[in-house]
Amino acid sequence: MVPRDSEPRKVAPVHQRSCFRPPGPTCLLVGLLSVTCLGSDPWADTVVDWVPGLGGAPGYDDPGTAIGPPERFSGEGMSPGVVSPFQPAWAPHELVSLGAGGSLILGFDDWIENDASNPYGIDLIIFGNSGFIDGGYPFGIVNGLFGADGGDISLSDDGITWHPVPGCLADSAWPTLGWLDAQPYDDVPGNEPANHLMPMDPELNWEDLIGLGWDEVMSAYGQSAGGIGIDLEDVMLERVRFVRIHNPEDAFLSPEIDAVVDVPADQPADLNGDGATDVSDLLLLLEFWGGVEAGHQADFDGNGLVDVTDLLYLLESWTS
Repeated sequence: MVPRDSEPRKVAPVHQRSCFRPPGPTCLLVGLLSVTCLGSDPWADTVVDWVPGLGGAPGYDDPGTAIGPPERFSGEGMSPGVVSPFQPAWAPHELVSLGAGGSLILGFDDWIENDASNPYGIDLIIFGNSGFIDGGYPFGIVNGLFGADGGDISLSDDGITWHPVPGCLADSAWPTLGWLDAQPYDDVPGNEPANHLMPMDPELNWEDLIGLGWDEVMSAYGQSAGGIGIDLEDVMLERVRFVRIHNPEDAFLSPEIDAVVDVPADQPADLNGDGATDVSDLLLLLEFWGGVEAGHQADFDGNGLVDVTDLLYLLESWTS
């Protein structure tokens, strides 16, 4: 995909304060702010191999940009904006462009397991920088897909033997969504992050959104941040640790890669989608304290309130 500002081209223990009444947010916050999450993160951890191809986007040649979580906000210091299905991540420090014949191998410290209890059975998500064409700018009306630049995917448990993922391209639909409460072209971050660990429903087809507007797009995404979902069952593997994305030598387009994510089993208390239930999620819950709309992600018991019951649920789910 073409960057926004370029010419078009395709190339430890904690001393806790006691609470003698039902735990309110301030009291629990005092006791938990210094708790450290010892759990591992779900993002790719290392660049195992990188072969830049021909015709990749100039300056987008750092494979380390594919390490860590997907972008939620792009272009800081230049042309800042939320990452949305109509406005993908685009800055050089956020993406790596493969080019024709290019190849990127990413490794995980922990196994990515074939787990049927994951949402929709999806075990892995790849985030590129495709986007929806806006047929009614700036209102976000889907009129096609741009920047769907391909990239063949294969997986390995040992980094030697590779298993192609059939019918799946790395930089394609679904485009990344950063925030659930932002408009498609906002220039400030939202307050309610989309869940990078929640895959899209594989029964959905992006083409069914053509002609539909922003509200329908958000309804289709639900809590998900989009991306390309992969079920290890499709490659008949029980677990993998390596993901390879390769662009054919005769490819005209150059896929850009933002991140690769290991999908954990359902973690509804993980409000910010980082693979752990920790202080960050506690702070988010406190932001939403009080009345919320039905179905709000922080209202775990569905009673229309973010209250002590939801707080206790989050603490029970705490990652340690």
